[in-house]
Amino acid sequence: MIDAHVHVWELERRALPWLPEDHPLRRDFTLTDLAGELPDVVLVQADADPAEAGDLLTLARQTPAVVGVVGWFDLLDFPDRVPDDPLLVGVRSPPRDQTDPDLLTAPAHVRGVRAAADAGLAIDLLLRPSALIGAARLATAVPDARLVLDHLGNPTPLSEAATPGWRSGMQALAECPNVTVKLSGTAHLATDDLRALVDVALELFGSERLLFGSDWPVCTLAATRAEVIRRTTALLPPATHNDVFRGTAQRIYRPRETAP
Repeated sequence: MIDAHVHVWELERRALPWLPEDHPLRRDFTLTDLAGELPDVVLVQADADPAEAGDLLTLARQTPAVVGVVGWFDLLDFPDRVPDDPLLVGVRSPPRDQTDPDLLTAPAHVRGVRAAADAGLAIDLLLRPSALIGAARLATAVPDARLVLDHLGNPTPLSEAATPGWRSGMQALAECPNVTVKLSGTAHLATDDLRALVDVALELFGSERLLFGSDWPVCTLAATRAEVIRRTTALLPPATHNDVFRGTAQRIYRPRETAP
C-alpha cells in the first residue's frame, strides 16, 4: 500500500505554530516511530516553511519507503524554481481562511496553482466544506492541475456530512476530472459516520479518484495508525482496494521529470 498522508517533524527545526505548547502532539515524530509498520508513504507538509520541503526530501532520499514529498511553497508567490528532485511530487499551501471559497480563485492563487501544475506538481487542498465550491471553480480554471482534496473536505462537525453545503461542494468537485479526494483525517469519526462519508465519496468519485492517507501522527489523538488502516480497509469494498490504497496515489503523486 501507499499511505499518502504522513507527517514528520522535529521541534528543533520546526516552529509549528498551530500546535500550542501543551498540545500532546508537540513532540518529535519521526519515521523511526513507525518501525515495523512502514509501507510506502508520501510525506506531507506540516510547517509553512519552504525549508521543510528540503528536510523532507533529504529524508526521502535516505528512506526507500518514502515515495514522494508534498512540500510547502507559497502559492500566492510561487518560486520560479522548486527543488529539481523527482521525489518532490506535490505542494500544499493552505489558504489563510480555509472557509472562504473566493480565496481559491483569487488571481494570485490561480497563477500559483497554474505554475505548480506546470512544474509537474500535484496540489493538495486543505479546506472546510464552505470552500469546496471555490475548489471546483479553481479546478475548472486550471484544468491541467492535479488537485487533491485532503481529509474528505473536513466535514466537521459531522452534521456537515448531511447538509447541502458539504454534499453540493463534493458534487461540484466530482464533476471536475482533475480532482481526487483523500480518505484521510478520519480517525476521530465514529465508524458509522465514516461509512456514510466513504459511501458518498465512492458514489461521487469512484475508487479511481480516491486515495488513502492515515494522517499520522495527528490520527493518534483518536486511534493508532494501524487502527485507521484496518477500519478504512473494512469500510471499502475489496474491489476498490487496489485503487484507494495504491493505484490512485501512484497516478497522482507521480515522479516529476527533472533536468538532466
